[in-house]
Amino acid sequence: MPNKSMRILIADEHPMQLLQLEKMLNGMGYFRIAPVESFEDLQRLVQSALQPFNLLVGNIDLASHVGVDLDRFCRVNPQIQHALLYESQHLKVPTIPSGQREAVNVSLPKVPDNETLQGFMAIIDMPKVIGQLPDVSRRTSFGGYPRRLGFAPTIFSR
Repeated sequence: MPNKSMRILIADEHPMQLLQLEKMLNGMGYFRIAPVESFEDLQRLVQSALQPFNLLVGNIDLASHVGVDLDRFCRVNPQIQHALLYESQHLKVPTIPSGQREAVNVSLPKVPDNETLQGFMAIIDMPKVIGQLPDVSRRTSFGGYPRRLGFAPTIFSR
């Protein structure tokens, strides 16, 4: 199940690619998306953000036109947690071990397709285990039914 609170930024100078990426992300259940068409807009949005963006899906060429390395920009910017970058040119998301998933940055040779985008979202939007319930199967009494913890046995415990 997607994390509906993820903040996603899409940066591409081609409006049709922006729309295509936004539709793919919407189809996966992500709706907090901000599309931008220039590096200046991208930079302004990132610098003025009160909360970091969870993901930047961006065209490398967008920044290279103004002499900026978008990959480096994402790595050094604390307002961008993960980045999926592509060039204006079929794709496969590389396997990333669990221990290296703190900040994932991937560069692709062309615009990501639906399968690639789903694979990347599965990497960065993994459910987190907060706690684990105790194993009730070991604490049984009265014919195999779980015993109510903290209460004395009653006729309803059978």
